[in-house]
Parts: sequence; C-alpha cells; structure tokens
Amino acid sequence: MAMRAGREGLDGGAAIRGIALLDPYFWGKRPVPSETQDPAERRWRDRTWSFVCAGKYGVDDPVINPVAMAGDEWRRLGCARVLVTVAGLDMLSARGRAYVAALGASGWGGEARLYETPGEGHVYFLSKPDGEKAAKEMEAVVAFINGNRSLVDS
Repeated sequence: MAMRAGREGLDGGAAIRGIALLDPYFWGKRPVPSETQDPAERRWRDRTWSFVCAGKYGVDDPVINPVAMAGDEWRRLGCARVLVTVAGLDMLSARGRAYVAALGASGWGGEARLYETPGEGHVYFLSKPDGEKAAKEMEAVVAFINGNRSLVDS
C-alpha cells in the first residue's frame, strides 16, 4: 500500500506517515540464511503463497519478496518511517532484516528501524499476548507510532 501511495499519491492530500511490519511474511524462490532448504517445505510455502494471492504474484514479486525490488523503486516508498519486527527463531526473520538493510541502502529518504525479539518464533505475540516479550514489543510499536525513537531500539 505504501509503495502504491508513493507511486500514485493519495486523494485529498492524505499521507502515510509510517508503516509497521510485525514479523512480515516475506519469501522468495532462493532460500536465504534461516530459511528451510527442504524442497517439500519450500514447495508447500510456494503453493500457499499462490493460493493466498490467487496466483497473481510469483514468489519473487516485490509484494512477498521486497528485496527483489529494483533499487530505484525503493525511493518511491510513500512514507517517512518504517518499523520491522522480527523474532529470533523465526525462519522468515532473515528477509525482514534484509528489508531494513535494503531500505537503508536504497537512497530512500526515510528512517528504517528493526526491532528483534530473541528466542521466539514467528508472530509469537499472537499465542503469548500476555508475555513479557510481547508487552515489550508492543511498547516498541507504540513508541514508533508516537515518534519516540529511543524506545524502538531493542
């Protein structure tokens, strides 16, 4: 949505100030460190993605693999701030980290932040919403929304 807003603009002068991606589900054809190498598991994830998007986007489309995006496209991101959270035991975490690094190296003029929770798996905060780590992550998200940079750093 923020990429589209950057390319096309928003009606009525509206603006997206920032986006928060909580344990994003990024994927791609070639495995990166932390992802499974198992061909059957990778085929299952590829098929799942095809089902989710009704076959409209392949697994290397920037919608699911944003690090496959051309360098100049990153500069069109229609917001000034991005927060990406990842969980240390999540096999999808490497692409979340890569997303933040790609934003920083792209020439995009905004601020990209990474918040990592060690010792947890993908979207752990949904199954343990009352846990200390989930509360700390929520504090970081709220701090990001409120513009308090110091509380976002993990």
